[in-house]
Amino acid sequence: MYDKHFDEIIYFINTYHKLANCHIVDFITENLWTTCLPEALRSELEKNELSWISWTENDNCPTLNNFIKLAKSLSLQSCSIETNSKDFLNTLPDINNQKKCMCENIKIEFINTKKLHEVESLGNIIGEVAARTNNLVIDAGAGKAYLSTFLAENHKVPVLAIDSSQLCSNGAICRQKKLRKKLILSPMLVRYVVEEINDRTDYIKMIKENFSDWDINKNLILTGLHTCGSLTDSIIRTFLATKDINILCIVPCCYHLTNETLNKKINFSRNARMLAQQSVERSTKNKSVSSSLFYRAILQVIFHSLGIYNARVGRGGPSHDFPSYAQWAFSRLGVDLEKIPSQEALRKTFQLYAHLMEKFYIFQMLRIHVGLVLEAAIMLDRIIFLQNSNQCSKIAILRLFDPMLSPRRYGIIAVK
Repeated sequence: MYDKHFDEIIYFINTYHKLANCHIVDFITENLWTTCLPEALRSELEKNELSWISWTENDNCPTLNNFIKLAKSLSLQSCSIETNSKDFLNTLPDINNQKKCMCENIKIEFINTKKLHEVESLGNIIGEVAARTNNLVIDAGAGKAYLSTFLAENHKVPVLAIDSSQLCSNGAICRQKKLRKKLILSPMLVRYVVEEINDRTDYIKMIKENFSDWDINKNLILTGLHTCGSLTDSIIRTFLATKDINILCIVPCCYHLTNETLNKKINFSRNARMLAQQSVERSTKNKSVSSSLFYRAILQVIFHSLGIYNARVGRGGPSHDFPSYAQWAFSRLGVDLEKIPSQEALRKTFQLYAHLMEKFYIFQMLRIHVGLVLEAAIMLDRIIFLQNSNQCSKIAILRLFDPMLSPRRYGIIAVK
């Protein structure tokens, strides 16, 4: 049922492949405005002299408006369902409450606002299903086991928490000890396993070792909150290969940490996968793009003049003026002091390219909208793989989180 949408996405990506695959730091050095934008769109943008802050609302730009409209129509927003919608009743078995379950009896400590929002949103869905259907939950890539603890304390369900990091597991156990007086159930209901998760992970063996009294009979839920890169694909394959895991509900992230697709129908460059992680909601609502991003594009010109290529500067530099940012970057790269331009030379270089700032930010906003479609392609590749397995009675994409808090907001759910 997702194939037609996926084919339209591939056509869009092929049409705008230069926008998808370029790197924004090369905006000036490789003249990306001219080489990556279709002529009709570029001419329209130049003719109207748009401000990047209000460019999405200009009635004189039909080509731009059509581009934005098409990108949004192909995004996950258009083919996903809200967790509290009527459709949700038909997505998971034995759920009779249309509203989100909001548990207020336990407050998780030692956790930031973003993570708390994610844990509550996903945890209440998984917990509601597990409690009603008497399922044991497998928390794959559990990290510090915030989700596992929430499920045990708020929904009274047993959880097998698996993570490859001994440090994360130790941190989870240490936190349990600190909260032992307040959290009574989780030490009994949560079991921790340190093991790398891959296509051959034997979840059944782990459950038998850690929950010896559990009667395994197609009553297992496999979940993961922000499963990174290829971990998502391994979890999906193992879900399909393990008959006693009946429900899958995962939230993927870190698209750049994998270089494959499940269906082998399309390949994505690293630049495209990184672009898929951009948040159009944050950019459009805040009306802001980091000034250091434009500084980095100017710095690329200087790097090339010094014979420095493929430099990785990273984030965190000062953003109040270009000379300060440049000095910070040179320091990080260990550039010889005699090669570093003077403060005055850096100011003049910035002034030379400052007129490109509006075009730069508009170009980046165009790329962010392409990123919407790239994210949909990566997620739908996984959905269609599940669909083509012919093992799933129900498959859906869920909108789980507030995108302003958690840009990787979409979950994949499958029921055998």
